[in-house]
Parts: sequence; C-alpha cells; structure tokens
Amino acid sequence: MAQLASIAPAMAPEAARDMLDRSAIGALEMARPPLDDLAYRDFIRALLRAPGFKLDLNRLEPDAALAMVSDRILGPGVFACERAELAADIAALAEFAGALAETRASVAIRTYFAPGDLVWHVDRVHERAAFRLLWPLGRPAGMRVTPADNINARLHRAYMRREHPLLCRLDAQVLRSGAPVETLWAHRPIQLAAMMSGHFPFLVDPEREIEVTPGAVSIHRIETPAQVGAYHRSSWANRRSPGLQVVITAVSDPP
Repeated sequence: MAQLASIAPAMAPEAARDMLDRSAIGALEMARPPLDDLAYRDFIRALLRAPGFKLDLNRLEPDAALAMVSDRILGPGVFACERAELAADIAALAEFAGALAETRASVAIRTYFAPGDLVWHVDRVHERAAFRLLWPLGRPAGMRVTPADNINARLHRAYMRREHPLLCRLDAQVLRSGAPVETLWAHRPIQLAAMMSGHFPFLVDPEREIEVTPGAVSIHRIETPAQVGAYHRSSWANRRSPGLQVVITAVSDPP
C-alpha cells in the first residue's frame, strides 16, 4: 500500500497549504508520538473507559472544555495537569489548521465509533477554503484515503442518496446504545461486508487506497466550489477501539 505524504510538526502552515493544494489526493499526515509516549495517556484512557460521548467546543478554549468534561466524567480536578497538556496540544493544532484557511478553527472531540465513517465519503461546505485535521488517540488503525478519480461519482451519488439517512440513523443508534454495528446491521449483510472491506460498488480500484499512519494527524481538503475534496473512510479495525478523536475544522470564504 502506498504511503501518504508526511509533513513535520514544525512546517509552516503556508507550506502545508501549498502541498495540499497540489496534492492529487488532497491529504497529508503529520507524525505524532504514540499514545504510550504521551504524558496524558492515563487521562485519555480514563476518558475511554467512560461511555462514548461527543463534545463540540464551540467558543470554549480547549482547556476549559476539557476541564468541563473531565470534571463531569472523572470528578473535579482529576488529571488537572494532564488535561492541561492535552489542551495545549489541541490548541496548537487548532492554530495550525486555522492558518490553512486564515480563520479560527472549530474543535470537536468524540470517543465513540461512528460506523457511517466506514463508507467512502467527502466532506463538503459552501465556502471557498476549508480543511479538516483529524487526530486519533488510541485507535489501532489509520484512516484510509483515495484519489477522487478512484471514485465513480455517479454511482457514489446514487449510493449516498439511498444510504446516507440510514447511516445517520446507525450512527445515532451506536452512540445511544453502544451496540456493535455487526448486530445492528446483521439484516444487511452486503452493506456490512462492504464496510468491513472498504470495497464499495463505486470504488474503481481497491488497490489505490492509502492508510494514514496509525496515531498520526491527518489533514485533508474539504470539497468546496473552489477545490476538490479528499475521499476518506475509517477502518473496520477501529470499530471496537474508537479512541479519542480530535476533529478540527477550518472554513473561510476569502474574497
């Protein structure tokens, strides 16, 4: 399997933006230490033992948002130093992502697995510049990406028109009940098999998918009227180990 282009954490956002603009895939990766090497690993693992959740930080700074969720789940003041270090790393990545689109980035955190992400998809917005940074902590496998010309657009549109409402419902069921996707969709064996393999009818060549290095930060283009987005999907190997996923989105509409 081919490797995704990698950038150093110290790379200037302007240089990363230039690479993203020229990339046929529309995605890059940035190396990060494995979870075992991070000072806040015990804090992450404590959050992962709690029921799955999703938190949109909105206008909260990462330190305030992590303090709020940690106090509620783990108790007041628990892991105060560790959550401050994690918040600082999230803030630095959010600043980097925001610089790609010259805007303030939004941040969300989730600790549940959304099975709808197993289907090849592209994120879309109406603004002209948009990028998404994903940082998975504690996931065994990396996200998969593929060039846009490896997706039959007509078949993909037809598939998503039919399946998207069902996938949204499935995501909600998993978040609410925690039941395995294999159980919830046992009555849909063909769709379930495609989720396991990533081989959907609209995928032209399965050999042209690329795995993001497990634990690395991925940065990809969101589709806009001015740029082609990056097609991506989650890995079946993550369904029972969703980890903590930091999702950072930067969207702007420059003149």
